[in-house]
Amino acid sequence: MHCIYKYIGLLFAICFELKAYMPLERDPFQQNYSVSCSEQIALLLEQIQVWHFKGVMKQPDDYYQQIWLISDNQWLAITNDAVPNVLFPWSVESVLNDKIMWQADLPDYCHNNVSWTMLLNE
Repeated sequence: MHCIYKYIGLLFAICFELKAYMPLERDPFQQNYSVSCSEQIALLLEQIQVWHFKGVMKQPDDYYQQIWLISDNQWLAITNDAVPNVLFPWSVESVLNDKIMWQADLPDYCHNNVSWTMLLNE
């Protein structure tokens, strides 16, 4: 019986020793990018393109303006360049007479951002 305990202990020691010498499955200093930059751009463009411009509301003092967007019966009001979280990471780059310029930052490893133009006369 004592011999069985020695073999079980030896087996655990061998298993622990093998596990200790296994290489790291994920190196914390080597970043792993699971989604390519082009895939992220495609996803971001797909996200923003479902929203359509519906109008602008201005207050008489012109200090308060809302841009209204709609997508599948969901309405968004963008006030004073504050974009709702549902559009994150998109932000309004500029509002011109005939279009809204949107911009989204990509992760640092892409070294880029993506822009999209929403026409106001649709």
